[in-house]
Amino acid sequence: MFNKGDKLYSIVGMKCPRCHEGELWRSPLYKMKLYDMPENCPVCGLKYEQEPGFWYGAMYMAYTFSSGALLIVMLVTMLVLKWNLTNILIAVGVTAVIGFSYNARLSRSAWLNMNVSYNPNWKKQNEAREKKKAELRAQGIDPDETSSLTSQGHHGFESDNKIL
Repeated sequence: MFNKGDKLYSIVGMKCPRCHEGELWRSPLYKMKLYDMPENCPVCGLKYEQEPGFWYGAMYMAYTFSSGALLIVMLVTMLVLKWNLTNILIAVGVTAVIGFSYNARLSRSAWLNMNVSYNPNWKKQNEAREKKKAELRAQGIDPDETSSLTSQGHHGFESDNKIL
């Protein structure tokens, strides 16, 4: 349905937004470990939490997603199915409980995809960065202490710094 390179492929498939290969979660959803997310992508090494407080935006997205879903359930049960208030509240409650865990992950996936773009050349760029780090180490310079050498740049994009 969605192809690699599409935002929806990464969001719905819960894949790394940069490489579209790495999984965003360590464990499946049914194990109920909602935020069991690795620090970096296991394939391309993208740091998922871009900055302190990064996931606050995902919290707002989760609110939007859940409000929309619950509103749709309420309207369908009330206007189309013409259920009584008790059954409507039960349907909304069941939807909220069942949808909570998926919504928590979906909102993080969507937020990360809003901030990081797909990069089919990530492998070449990582190799070039590692080669440059090796050259600097050979010169006696520690590249891990230089932020421009280790940073991925703003929002996961490769740095435009000339040292790389």
